Amino acid sequence: MNKTIELPSGKIIDLNRFVALVPDEKTENEQYYLILEGYDKAIALDSQEARSVKEHLKVKSKQNSNGTWDREEQLRKNQPAIELLKKRIERIKKEPPSPEKEAAFERFKKNIDAERSPGRKLYEK
Repeated sequence: MNKTIELPSGKIIDLNRFVALVPDEKTENEQYYLILEGYDKAIALDSQEARSVKEHLKVKSKQNSNGTWDREEQLRKNQPAIELLKKRIERIKKEPPSPEKEAAFERFKKNIDAERSPGRKLYEK
């Protein structure tokens, strides 16, 4: 897939080689540097050109308008993974413990308690 675009200034960019679009923090005007794979120098872009590159890359901000992370939005996006994890946990809870798992847990408890001082044991009674 060839993803070559022409910027408003006439610059032609191959977005297949896109690495980063970095704002220049030193200048007061909004200038960006476009870094392309295999090119030894960053390409200076003005804000209009940078906006054009972002549109072609379909970049959306991960922050809301005031620059903060939205917890509720993140939870909404994570719902499919959360549901999958809940199902997996329920399936594991329903499985009867095997003798191998029981023996491994007993070894684990002994190892943990062996490292703890008397009176601080977690599993010994």
